[in-house]
Amino acid sequence: MKNFINLAFLLLLFVFPVSGQELLEGQKRWSATEKLSLEDYSIKKNYDDAILSQFLISYESKGFDFFKKNLNSRVENIFIGKGSYIDTTKINNLEKQLEFQQLQFDLAEIQARKFRKRLFLGKKKLVKGFEVMKLISNEISNEFAEIRMRFINETNNGNNLKVLEVWKSKVKSELKELNEFRFENRKKIKKRD
Repeated sequence: MKNFINLAFLLLLFVFPVSGQELLEGQKRWSATEKLSLEDYSIKKNYDDAILSQFLISYESKGFDFFKKNLNSRVENIFIGKGSYIDTTKINNLEKQLEFQQLQFDLAEIQARKFRKRLFLGKKKLVKGFEVMKLISNEISNEFAEIRMRFINETNNGNNLKVLEVWKSKVKSELKELNEFRFENRKKIKKRD
């Protein structure tokens, strides 16, 4: 009887797959079509900087993830509106600044796709435990912090338009290269040598 209950439980896990995490109020999942807007920022107060955006690359794991055809829905790239601020009285070109913040969100999406790819390539390691997810998450977070700071510095907060165009091209190319690892893709991903 105990074996039957265990088998029934295992079957339920396969029959009722869990989708991505629900977003909390003020959060926005990265989207190729829905860009950041002024309304996404909930804090509009007087700070030293005119604008700051907070992003979260989160992950979720389940016991039988190593059987899945891809793990894209297990990793999300989230904009945190309640932790982001904008002071519109300090910004000369609001549209330009929102575009600069969107590029940072796009950089976070590249890192989220790299996370999904690393999980997919190492998903057999999940059998041994979820420590691998934590390790990848830490690596990705550190990489994102470094890339974001380099982006901000090299573009002089988005004011060096020539360098900004180089970054835009790079971001577009990397998003395209990692397209099969976007959150929305639920199709089977084939391993390549």
